Amino acid sequence: MRIKTVWHDNYHCLASGRLLSTRKQKEVVEAALAEGLIAVADKPTFNREAAWADIATVHAPAYVAAVRTGRPRRLAESQGFNWSPEFADSVVRIWNGHQAACRLALSEGLVLHPVSGAHHARRDCGSGFCTFNYLVGAGRALLNDGTVRRVAILDLDAHAGDGTLSLVGEDDRFGLFDISSGWAFERAGYYAARTSSDYFAALAKLPEFLDAFNPELVEYQAGMDCYEGDGMGAVRGLNADRLEERDRVVLREVISRGIPTVINLAGGYLEDGTTVELHLQTIRIAGSLWEGASAGSASARVATPGARRGNEKK
Repeated sequence: MRIKTVWHDNYHCLASGRLLSTRKQKEVVEAALAEGLIAVADKPTFNREAAWADIATVHAPAYVAAVRTGRPRRLAESQGFNWSPEFADSVVRIWNGHQAACRLALSEGLVLHPVSGAHHARRDCGSGFCTFNYLVGAGRALLNDGTVRRVAILDLDAHAGDGTLSLVGEDDRFGLFDISSGWAFERAGYYAARTSSDYFAALAKLPEFLDAFNPELVEYQAGMDCYEGDGMGAVRGLNADRLEERDRVVLREVISRGIPTVINLAGGYLEDGTTVELHLQTIRIAGSLWEGASAGSASARVATPGARRGNEKK
């Protein structure tokens, strides 16, 4: 089954930097289209002024202005990318697109937004090649307008989502399952997944987390920098087969519970085609599992937030 995908060619900004993360998204989208794995949704409504204003409700207005104008340049490039008007256009469009992807997931059930969720971005600056935190931005928008009541961020990147934690704080409407951070399950402890065994021991807590938090929307950071050969992450023993198993675990758990889900690509930096293939593997798994759920019982398909609320214990 083809996965509905939110995408805009202006996300692609080669001039911003030399990392694979500045161009891999387009490679993934083109390959997925060629393979018949995705169906690109109609472009979402885009009001540039409204989008910039919305970003400034999550990030500091002075930082937002710097990214928008390129001044001061040090702040505009605090995430590590080269600023340009095209770069500013790409990040504001991704912000708008991620919110659209999350809203679309409420009706479609499973949606791909093939960009990073930018989990290192903090309120007043960028960090780790993350400009604005799209995960928090979209989640907060849907929470604040009452569309959903609880948003879970499943962050399986090799690096901790420190920016996400700093922005969310003690907002109990967010649940963060972060396999590399201290806020992973009980907001205490540190998973520090350094081997495949550590990683899967942490992942085994996911069903308990989902049942306890009962999210109405999931944002899944399907990071691939944890692949054992990646030079910017690498978890020992986490090969392609184990990453396939990881994605099957995560997607089965959310699909079986009928939780609307958006998949992000997140980290992954190998230049030899391995990273792109790993991301395609995630999309193939998502399509296969979603097709199976759609052909199965109604309980295996997505439930609207209203329906999920109706099933909650009083």
